[in-house]
Amino acid sequence: MMTLPADWQAALPVLDRLGTAIWLYQFSQQTIIWANRAALLLWDAPDLQALQQRDFRMNSEGDRLRLANYRDAFARQQVRRETWTLYPRGRPVQVSCYCSQFCPDCTDLMQVEASQQDLTTDTSRALEMLRHVRELVSLYDMQGRVLLRNPVASNVLPGGDDAFAANLNDSRQADELRSAVSESRAVRRIVEVRLADGSLSRHQMQLLEVADPATGEPALLVSQHDVGDREKLLQLQRERSEELQSILDALPLPMVISELEGGRVRYANRLAIELYGIWLGSSGELTPVSAALYEQPQDRQRFLDLLLLQGMVSDFQTVLRDRMGQRFEASLTGCLVDYRGVPSVLASVLNISHIRERERALEDALLHEHELLEMQRRFVSMVSHEYRMPLSVIDGIAQRILRHPGQFSHEALLARMQRTRDMVKHMVTLTDSVLTLSRLESGQITVEQQPVRLLPLLSDLVELHRDIYPAADIALQAQAECVLCVDGDTELLRLIFSNLINNAIKYSPNWQRVEIDACCLGRRVSISVRDWGVGIPEDEQGRLFTRFFRASTAQGIPGIGIGLVLVKQLVHMQCGDITLQSSVGNGSVFTVTLPLSNSLGEPDPLASSNG
Repeated sequence: MMTLPADWQAALPVLDRLGTAIWLYQFSQQTIIWANRAALLLWDAPDLQALQQRDFRMNSEGDRLRLANYRDAFARQQVRRETWTLYPRGRPVQVSCYCSQFCPDCTDLMQVEASQQDLTTDTSRALEMLRHVRELVSLYDMQGRVLLRNPVASNVLPGGDDAFAANLNDSRQADELRSAVSESRAVRRIVEVRLADGSLSRHQMQLLEVADPATGEPALLVSQHDVGDREKLLQLQRERSEELQSILDALPLPMVISELEGGRVRYANRLAIELYGIWLGSSGELTPVSAALYEQPQDRQRFLDLLLLQGMVSDFQTVLRDRMGQRFEASLTGCLVDYRGVPSVLASVLNISHIRERERALEDALLHEHELLEMQRRFVSMVSHEYRMPLSVIDGIAQRILRHPGQFSHEALLARMQRTRDMVKHMVTLTDSVLTLSRLESGQITVEQQPVRLLPLLSDLVELHRDIYPAADIALQAQAECVLCVDGDTELLRLIFSNLINNAIKYSPNWQRVEIDACCLGRRVSISVRDWGVGIPEDEQGRLFTRFFRASTAQGIPGIGIGLVLVKQLVHMQCGDITLQSSVGNGSVFTVTLPLSNSLGEPDPLASSNG
């Protein structure tokens, strides 16, 4: 039994002396846990213990609903004033009740304050309401005699000593229904009835065992109404549903009918079952978990909102999951229907994953084509610029010599011829780079493996670039004790380091210093080409070895964006690797590592700490 709060325990003696009947009812136990003297007198009980031994369980649906309404009202800080008929020791007593929640912390307790009253007015009002109800309402004693009927029931239903049995086409059902009511207190059945004019009809009958307010004896309250027309409508609805199912099964589209509220699948045609794993359960009903689920639950609400607003929705694109959890992109087309009396949604489900994949592939292809066209445009522009500059130099030298041939000494002519030769070398190198890259990609280049000493090769390249760029400060440093010998192709190695040195000079404004460091790291040779030039942004370094790509810091500097692509592929062909360290404004370091040759000789005589 529930214990009352301490402050209420202290107030009980005062409440016990009040003239108003007060008691506390516990919802969960359906019993009275405390009552004052006035309440015990009202209930005709000698003490609280005797009162608690009585059955206060709510057996009728109406009583249970009333208690649920009380609890809901109390949760909203409301009270209820109602008229009750109590039956202490079977004697009907009409009382006016003030019902409220006992205290905010005791939500399971209801406080009832009751006072007896004359219900003549209320009774007349109740009878007036009953007269206007279209439902056939009858109150019988347990032998079937009519105690009271509303006017419509009096006009339609038969009378007699056992009017209840006379109302049933099969009088044997009367005892069955009485027995069912005595067991469960409330029964609802659809039965065939005989009316006063002798005609037959089908009624839904609700029976409830109550106490006769006049005598306190058990009585049978019966309300009934005609369901014949309703059953005809339901039959017509079933036939139309079957026709709809036949049509949907013949369609070449997956079709699903689901309840508007809750989304439970009520029907799926053959294609929906085959494609999306919606199947019938053992009970013949579609299992709710079998339907394809929305990956984003809010998408279903958006779909329903559009349906309720427009009545029909076409091509609503979303992502669904089938019963195996596999996601697929879908296009939904749906409309609102009434399926077997339940507001529902009829929707076609079309898997468009393959269509979207093709769209994405086409978009990627178009983007790639656009990038290639842009690269081609840049390539043509850069090649034109690269050739125009040396050709302009050569043309200028030739025009000067032709205009004033006698003014040039032998040494001056040699210098201009060397300048012309350098420009031609530059153009040849550019052409060789393009042709070599093309031959590489077509598989026409093979590596002629032989021992190659790198220090003499690097020294020649340094001298060559000093001649081409006299103002450039190029330094070569190598370990004196290291044998810089690799197994590779001499011409390809020359092309690799020529490109790296040329880039280091080209991207160093004001011809700043360029350092080439060569050393041994275990069984590998490391050659680093370092400059203090413009540098490369970090977010662009990953694309630096892509054909025709040039860093944003290279604007205004001649180049066609294929040198580093060629370098990387040639390094990899000789079992090497190339790495980059760079930052904007601080220059770049390109490091090539190659495996040492298996046939090592003496250290290079040119090795020193300075170049």
